[in-house]
Amino acid sequence: MDTRRWRLLRRLLVIAVVGVLLTIVSTRFILSAEEATIRERLSEDTRQLEHQFRQMMLNYAFAAEWSARNLERDPSATLDSLDEEATTLFLYYPSLRRLLVLDENFRTREQRNNRRADELAEQLFTETLIATKLRTYPDLPHALSAPAELFSHSEVDIVFGVNFTAQERVSHLIFVIDVYRLLDALVRSELAEGYQVEITMPDSDTAIYRFAGNDELRQEWGSNQPLKFASNQWHIELWPTRERLEQMYSVSSELVFFGGLLLTLGGLFLGWRSDNLHRRLLSAKQQVKDAEQQLQKMHATEAQLVFLSDHDALTELPNRNGLVHYLTEQLPKAAERHQQLTLIILSIDAFRELNHALGHPIGDEIVKRIAMRIRKQLPPHSYLARTSIDTFAVVYHHHDEPLTTAEQLANQLLEAISPQLFIEQHEIYCSASVGIVSAGDASYDIDGLLHNADTALYRAKQQGFFGIERYHAGQQYELRQRKEKLLALREALEQQQLELHYQPIVHLRDHSAQAVEGLLRWRIQPNEFVQPDAFLGLMEQTGLIFSLTEFIIKTACQQLKAWQEQLQRPLLLGINLSLRQLTMPEIAELLSQHLKRAQLAPEHLQIEVDEQVYLQLCGSHQRTVADLKKSSVRLCVTVSSVSIELLRAMRNCPPQAFKIAPELLADVPEHAVQKELVESIIRLAQHSNVQVIGVAVENQQQVDFLKQRNCVLAQGRFLAPVLPPEQLGEQLAQPFADRS
Repeated sequence: MDTRRWRLLRRLLVIAVVGVLLTIVSTRFILSAEEATIRERLSEDTRQLEHQFRQMMLNYAFAAEWSARNLERDPSATLDSLDEEATTLFLYYPSLRRLLVLDENFRTREQRNNRRADELAEQLFTETLIATKLRTYPDLPHALSAPAELFSHSEVDIVFGVNFTAQERVSHLIFVIDVYRLLDALVRSELAEGYQVEITMPDSDTAIYRFAGNDELRQEWGSNQPLKFASNQWHIELWPTRERLEQMYSVSSELVFFGGLLLTLGGLFLGWRSDNLHRRLLSAKQQVKDAEQQLQKMHATEAQLVFLSDHDALTELPNRNGLVHYLTEQLPKAAERHQQLTLIILSIDAFRELNHALGHPIGDEIVKRIAMRIRKQLPPHSYLARTSIDTFAVVYHHHDEPLTTAEQLANQLLEAISPQLFIEQHEIYCSASVGIVSAGDASYDIDGLLHNADTALYRAKQQGFFGIERYHAGQQYELRQRKEKLLALREALEQQQLELHYQPIVHLRDHSAQAVEGLLRWRIQPNEFVQPDAFLGLMEQTGLIFSLTEFIIKTACQQLKAWQEQLQRPLLLGINLSLRQLTMPEIAELLSQHLKRAQLAPEHLQIEVDEQVYLQLCGSHQRTVADLKKSSVRLCVTVSSVSIELLRAMRNCPPQAFKIAPELLADVPEHAVQKELVESIIRLAQHSNVQVIGVAVENQQQVDFLKQRNCVLAQGRFLAPVLPPEQLGEQLAQPFADRS
């Protein structure tokens, strides 16, 4: 028994000793790795602070250059505009202490001070370092930097100086930067909570800025970094507070210590911990590498900013800004020499649909290839730009190719575009529309030229694919008419000149009105109305379509409620909505809102669409289909044939009713083909348990034909005309006359 106890004790002692040793080693290893990671993070934060400081300095340098160019571009108003310029600069650059305009002898001509800065006594600045630099590099367009010296009462301030010429005199624009305020803004915006920082001058222990409460951890955890910009140098040191340092440790040593006492789990824990720290170390290195690559990209981006401001990134052609700059330069020359200059606007037809169907990468490749094809067809000295996602502009100088007209060049461009493109196993055919305008037609005015070009392009697109249209004065008249019509529609909507008239849907056996169809009308005279085909398309191109849709739904619901109360029986009302109206995000909410207000059951309201809209709805707008199903509103489709597409759509979104297309019923029963089509639609409806309605019934033969095939619902002028609601309401309670 004693031997057994001794063995157990010895094993426990061995396990305890090994556990303690493993715990001590693992704890020390983990703490060392943690400290290395923390030091790397402190160093990275210091470098990031230095990078942000350089960015702020570059912003002030750019502001100085920009201000100097503004003063140089408008020499006649240099001093008048200085106050406005200074106010803006002091607002957006709070560390700007003052700005001065010096003459060629470096004497003060004008001085503007920040409200926190004192007036600087007038003196000669010839011997300052910035003055020496400005004399040494008189033609350098960029801002030069130097210590402030005489320009500030503070020894740590710096200045930016730029030469500019105003009224044929060399002047110097000086920005005096409050370095302390700039550093304070930088530290407070970029430094995380719990960091402390001190910034000193080189070769000096005197702090020019300090953001610290105590130096307890400074010697052990301080991260040093030189702070440079041009010839100005400082030294930055960053260290954490004790609370921040504790937060940076990922685990506590006590947890590791007590966890290590569990010898059976100690090896597993150490292995997991080691692997975890290794992954974190690799992640930290990758982050540093990514940050360095990002920094390189930022420098490359800065170098390309000027290029990208006037060029398209995809094709590297000039963009709309580049085109405007080019025309600004060329139009006065062409006007002075009475030269003919033509602007050709070419837009790829249905490009947004191509982009949506094939994806943006293929769309981008299409644009690049078409740009190459256009460039190959252009005469020498022509100017090509990409002004929008699917539009190119060509400036054509006729004196370069006097035998080629603008129309001939436009046809050459369209012929070059028309051959198919082979991209990623896709065979793609593209077409384009072209608008042509002469600079003389716009009196060599750039805004008029671009406006006329857009007008011509709009007319070309109306022609269909490969349309070419030259601008002429009559197009302005047509555009003005379109604007006037749009204004009249807006006023009609506000003044309630848009109305819903109604046509009954009659039961052919008992001659009662089972439903009514609401039809939109625009009253322009007491007895003169405009059909929706003449104005609905224009409203769909503007924001008026939402107000129109709400008017239709609201009016229909209110009228239906009034008739149901009058008749004391259910009545169905149908309204016609286009694809644009049905796909509005607000359509489901509008239906629900006005049905609730009128206290109507959703199944008493019917949305009527033609076959093409129904197929598009079921094929590409599943969310709208789901919303319609959820609303329980009936759906009626005007059908002209029985096709595979229709049958497939009926499986996804079964309608509650069919209407036979008016063009089919017009020649029934005389025409055999139309007769067969109508019978197939009736059979499909009856087999699918879908209500079927004959439309545009004009004679008794059509009524008899429908009744014989058990299609007992119909509408048309032969049965009941389209009437305003006040006239129809009196007739709904009475049977409609049997004309048989």
